[in-house]
Amino acid sequence: MINTRSTQTSSGGKTGLQTVILIATMFLGYTMIYIDKLSISISLVPMSKDLGISPSQKGLIMSAFFLGYAIMQVPIGFLNTKIGSKKILTASIFALGLFAALFSFGTSVIYFVLIRFLSGALAHSGYAQSVSKEVQANVPVSQRTFANGILLSSSGIASILGPIFVSPAVQNLGYKQTYIILTVIALVIGLVLVAIIPNSDHAQMTNTNGEYVTKVSLGKILSNQIVWLLLICDFFVNAVMYGVINWTPSFLTSDEVGFTLTQQGKMTSVAGAFFLIGALGGSYLVGKFFADRERDVIAVFAILGSVALFTAFHIPHGGAMNMIPMTICFAIGDLSYAIAFTTLLSLPLKRFKPAEFAPSYACVAMGGILGGFIAPYSIGFLVEKTGGYASVFTSFLVVGLLFALAIRFLPKHYAPIDEAPVMTETEELLEHEL
Repeated sequence: MINTRSTQTSSGGKTGLQTVILIATMFLGYTMIYIDKLSISISLVPMSKDLGISPSQKGLIMSAFFLGYAIMQVPIGFLNTKIGSKKILTASIFALGLFAALFSFGTSVIYFVLIRFLSGALAHSGYAQSVSKEVQANVPVSQRTFANGILLSSSGIASILGPIFVSPAVQNLGYKQTYIILTVIALVIGLVLVAIIPNSDHAQMTNTNGEYVTKVSLGKILSNQIVWLLLICDFFVNAVMYGVINWTPSFLTSDEVGFTLTQQGKMTSVAGAFFLIGALGGSYLVGKFFADRERDVIAVFAILGSVALFTAFHIPHGGAMNMIPMTICFAIGDLSYAIAFTTLLSLPLKRFKPAEFAPSYACVAMGGILGGFIAPYSIGFLVEKTGGYASVFTSFLVVGLLFALAIRFLPKHYAPIDEAPVMTETEELLEHEL
């Protein structure tokens, strides 16, 4: 686990306790980020009935978020390097609250598309990369996989809390009142971030030896083969994950399956719990026992998760008796993709130099965001054209297998990213064991 002894890291002089508090605080903000992403798929179920929104229009609303997210990812990455990660991540949460409030006033598809686009561009685009930059600056290499897993496990927390609280709130209070509540929560979390996250502007300008870093050009970032390989892999994994997140409520409550909004909330909460287990347990085990073997872990669990999701659709639909086997399949899928996803996103923390981290991570994240952009709309198109979800779950299987194949092209061996490395990650792990 993360070392909580009062020792200094190699990169910032933070004690172990300060690092734990830092991660816990960023975890809180991450949870809000994921709840906002999750809530749209739940609220669109009653909205589509009340406002006559078609499946392709639902997909357009969900995809607009990722389009804005993708467009601003690289510019925010360079801005992150210039002004510091604290300003970016705190502003992100406050902006999230603002756009959640604005969303509650909507009555037209165009309005919803615009607000979700702006939310992705101005609220969500900077949080993940800013948090990852804080992890790289304050956590030793051997502990970054687990630290990153803790933060990304917030998706599992959101997947548990979201359906349990957001689904009944939308059903009983309506989506407008629900989004006002989310706005208040976001503003409170934003204030906590401002109070807890340390100022790090000076750290953004210097490396671990106190020397000023050289400016990094976009051309240099894009010439890195690792950036492109991780971008492609992030595209595939997010295409499946956000396809599942955004369309599972609609699938489970469709006439084809027939569960209520509350029933699907319980099912997706169980799956979310397994995502949490996968993110935490998987990142710990991979960081401790499978250092330098991340490619194998990702490939295995990408295949397992894709097969589980494909199987979920082929369980006979209708009736409460089918809830358990279908939930189990979704749970295995979430568990597997949590392990693959958190392991994949730990690789930039190990392979990108600190001076190049924010824009490099932004480019990788843009691939994932494009996957999140394409998946919701394309799924809406498939559902509308085919009248069912068979082609959707087939696409999950195909994309998951492509993900497992693509990760094999990533070089297995790499140079440590520390400015003045004295040992490899494996050697550092062995030293901690001794």
